[in-house]
Amino acid sequence: MDDLHEIRALLAKPDPSPDVVARRRQELRHSMRRRTPRVGLRWVLVPAAAAAVAAALVIVPGHVGNSPSASGARDVLLVAATTAERAPEGAGTYWHITITQEGKPQQEYWYKKDGQFWLKGEGLKGEGKLTQFADKPQPFAIGPLQMTFEALRQLPTDENGLYEKLKSAVADGDLRTSAGRLSDEQQEGATMETLLSLISEAPVSPEVRAAAYRALAARPGVQDLGDADGGRRLQVPVLDGQETLTIDPETGQLRNTSVWAPLTGGTAHSSGPVTIATEWTDQLPD
Repeated sequence: MDDLHEIRALLAKPDPSPDVVARRRQELRHSMRRRTPRVGLRWVLVPAAAAAVAAALVIVPGHVGNSPSASGARDVLLVAATTAERAPEGAGTYWHITITQEGKPQQEYWYKKDGQFWLKGEGLKGEGKLTQFADKPQPFAIGPLQMTFEALRQLPTDENGLYEKLKSAVADGDLRTSAGRLSDEQQEGATMETLLSLISEAPVSPEVRAAAYRALAARPGVQDLGDADGGRRLQVPVLDGQETLTIDPETGQLRNTSVWAPLTGGTAHSSGPVTIATEWTDQLPD
């Protein structure tokens, strides 16, 4: 059985045998020792992968040099989907998002289920002090779209249904650039941005996050760029070109990205990696 068939077999089985788990875990650790040491920042979007997922990750096919691989990207995303689906969701009053970008002040958001949210960071309203964004409830930003918390919780949990739902929302959203309404290709890129927001920022269920991973895996144009510090680097087509993200092959966690959606609106892009940490919490900072 070759590597690709073995990956598919592992993903199809809920629990590999203890011998397989132990052997793959040992291979994974040995493989990671040969790679560049990881930087200190860590995503907290999903907990560490189950042993079966970690075992599958060790045999994700790689490639030589800078030649991108579509099949490699698909396998990485499918493993991440399995991890996300098995992760406990957590609970709290506020969905806390922390945006960290090298060389720039950290930005934080606290989003309440009723649509109120607070922010803190230089360059934001309040200039570094905890500040409520608006007096009335606000929708949550996912890529170029905005949805209420209730709408986010009602998104489809299968990848095809989720993709079609978001694609229709983009088409019906009267989104425009300076050149006018979005072309079909641009609408596809905007839909990809919504999927990226679901796996990196939005307070969706584990099942919806897994569906977003699988929907990304099914789209053309997603490429595996090879190993990076802390994971596998993927290239994804978006509204204005191509963006990159890194998924940790040891845990299945999304580690960094070059595109995200601030809750204040719009889509932000960065020439360097940006980390996004998320968690449920019951407290606002003093």
